[in-house]
This record gives sequence, structure tokens and C-alpha cells, in this order.
Amino acid sequence: MKTSNILTHLLAAVMLLTIGHCVTSCNKDDDASNTETPTVQSEVLVLFSIDGLGDGSYNDQILRGIKLMENENSKGMTIRFITPTSLEDVESACKSWWENIDKPIDDKGTVPRRLLVLASSDYVDIARQVFANAEMNINRCVLAFEAEDSGDETEQIRTFGISMYGASWLAGKTARELGCKHPLVLLGNGQNTTTYDARDGFVEGFGKAEDGSVAVVGAIADDWTGYGMPTELYKKMYDYDGQYDFIYAVAGGSNMGAYRYLRENPDCGIYTAGMDTDQSAYSTLIVGSMVKRIDLVLYDHLTNWYNQKDLPRYQHYGLESGYINWQIADRYPQLKAGVEANRQEAIKKENEYGAK
Repeated sequence: MKTSNILTHLLAAVMLLTIGHCVTSCNKDDDASNTETPTVQSEVLVLFSIDGLGDGSYNDQILRGIKLMENENSKGMTIRFITPTSLEDVESACKSWWENIDKPIDDKGTVPRRLLVLASSDYVDIARQVFANAEMNINRCVLAFEAEDSGDETEQIRTFGISMYGASWLAGKTARELGCKHPLVLLGNGQNTTTYDARDGFVEGFGKAEDGSVAVVGAIADDWTGYGMPTELYKKMYDYDGQYDFIYAVAGGSNMGAYRYLRENPDCGIYTAGMDTDQSAYSTLIVGSMVKRIDLVLYDHLTNWYNQKDLPRYQHYGLESGYINWQIADRYPQLKAGVEANRQEAIKKENEYGAK
């Protein structure tokens, strides 16, 4: 969907008829985790991050979570998704979804249970505005990804956050163990507060090098566009070469630009990290990856909602949850012992950071 007009027209057609790609789930017998088979139809609409599907990391992991759900006992459940091209599209999608929340899906007047999944932290504020006065329940529910806790007990949307502090703290320790002295933490969106824990974790895990230097912090952009600028980051790498010896880029699809540069210049002396998935195949200089099992987070939430279990207003996951990890690449086995030796300390530091 490439324009707001197209999106609006399709959404006016109730979205759930023709938008995006439809995943019709199949049956699986003898699944002990899904014994409570709903007696009503269930429909899920997923909004991926802007132009994000096909990024080889975060969004593709979300799609994997959808496929995991597809392979489970989800009779009567339909999952559809769209990829907006602007925040205006997202707002229009949210409004249209709510306007059609009670629309039947057949001539018998069947109104399904409906769940809207907003798979980007950039959508949380929009959701909180659009659904501020909406009355929701388990049958009409909104789940927003990677949010900070609003602290509002009356909030209707359901949110969760994944702390990157602990995994990033371990990554900072790894950079120190490699002997790096001048690391750069590069955020895709310098205004996205949900990534600040990754910044702080790496900076504090790295500490100070022998010469007293510390990690430098930068950003590609000050909005969501910074997550889709691989060409721009590729060009920036020419400036970074010789200035930094480790780049910890929390920048979504933009990271591909850095990996490309490192493949073309394998002797440049810059180490780096994969993000969201194990991306060690993209460059020999990727020493580890901050792996988010967002596929399992989505799968678990979908399973609970499908089984008519109420979703908590807010949930927080960290290194201890198993949904996120700092995973050393196989070509650097000498670094794995250090990670395991520091893991409990990382969990402790993460808990202390979250309590501030």
C-alpha cells in the first residue's frame, strides 16, 4: 500500500476483507496449550512498522510469530496485516478499525472478536490518542509493541516493553574484552526514548577504556526515518572508519548499510553488532547480536488472546525473561565465556536501572 488515499479506500472497505496478506490458520490436534477453543470467530489485524516488512530483522521476526500462530490450533482465527507508509496512514487505520469494530462479517450478523496489533513503538502515542475514550475488553482489544508504562491504570490499550539494557550492557563488556577504546552507540531515532535503555546499557557496560575514553552516542535521524536509511549509514561509515573501533547501531534496517561497508572493508578494524536477530552472516566483524524473540512475544500474546485470556495492561520483559539476549557469533568463541560470567551481573544491573 503506497499512498494514504489507497489505504483509506481499502480501510473503508472494512480492512478485513481485502487489505494486505491474509493468513488463514490451520488446525492441529492434540495441542495441550490450546485446549480452550473459542466458539466465536476471531480476527487479528497487524500493522507493521512503516515500510518495515522485509527488513531481515525485527519485522520479519514478527511475521515469523504470525506463522507460528498459524501452525497452532487456531480454528476460527484469521490474521491479516498491512504495512503503512506514514504515521497518517497508521492513524487512519486505527480510526477505521474502531469505527468498524462491530461490523458483521457475514449475512448472519456474525461479529468476530477483534484484536489490533500495532507492531512499532512509533505507534503507541497515536493509539493512546485515538483510543483515549474507547471502551475495550477481551473481545475488542488493542496491543501496542515496545511501549513505556504510562502508569494510567484506566488505560484501555494493552502494551509491553522489552528492556535492552541488560543485553546492551553485555555488549559493552564484550567491546571492552575485544580491546576497543572508541565505540559509537548509534541510534536510528534520537528521539525514541524506548531505545535509550540500549544506549545506557552499552555505555555503562563498556565503562572507560584504559586511556579514559568512553562510548560516544549519536543518531541517524530524529524521527522514524532513521530506521530505514541503509544508504545514508553506508556513506557515514567512511567518516566513522578510523574514528571508531566498535559501532553499536540500534537502527533497524539502516544497519544493513554498516554491514555492507564492513563486508567491503573487512580490514578496517571496526567491530559491530547485529540487532533484533542473529545477523552474524552479514559480516565477519559482527561479534554478536542483540537477539529479540519478538516472534515468541507476539505468539504468546496471540495465544492468550485467542484463548480468551485477558492481556495485562502493561508487561515488561528483560534479559531474565528469555525474550532478549546478547548472543556471541560462532566465529568468536573466545568471547562466550565472558558473557556467561557477566550474565547475572547484567540482570542485576538491568533490574537496578528499571527501578530508577
